Amino acid sequence: MDHLVILGFVFLNLFMVLGAVDLFYFHIWKYKLHTRPESRYEHTLHMAFAFLMVPVAYLLYYQNFGGIALWAGVSFVAAALGTELLDVFSENDSRASIGGLSTAEYALHVLLTILKVASFAFIFASKPAAAWDLSSPIVLGTYGWMGEMTAMQVMVGSGLVGLLHAALLHPRATTLGCGSLRCSRYSCCATPGHSK
Repeated sequence: MDHLVILGFVFLNLFMVLGAVDLFYFHIWKYKLHTRPESRYEHTLHMAFAFLMVPVAYLLYYQNFGGIALWAGVSFVAAALGTELLDVFSENDSRASIGGLSTAEYALHVLLTILKVASFAFIFASKPAAAWDLSSPIVLGTYGWMGEMTAMQVMVGSGLVGLLHAALLHPRATTLGCGSLRCSRYSCCATPGHSK
């Protein structure tokens, strides 16, 4: 496997691990963004990004695609990064009631952006010039079973994260659980904006 491709997969895996920390620790557990009316738009953008990562993972990492499939991958990457940009613009209003982004979460967001953009860039840079021609063969080669397995994990994981976001957007999701589970002493169950 080409060293640029290896770097692309390493950065992708780091992005997915740290992205899970951002999702489960900051968004769901600490700040419960899904329960805040002012954060619903941001939460919806997170859902859209998760669903967009399914075709991105397939078209960039499952096989070494060229031609139309490569350009489809570029289009999905552009849509994902555009969604992220909208997310950045929404965060000031979305997080106003909790004092904005914490330094730790802000730093994590910067690191996640670096990792994902670097991963995309390494994969694109590994493509020969002929792969960018629309008449190029769709499949140029394989990244091996490890590449396929990693891509499948990202596809399944991103799809599940998208579905989780969709479920948390349901009005009942804001009223579920904490009282009936008797876990109100934990910050995840505290009233939004009033961590215990």
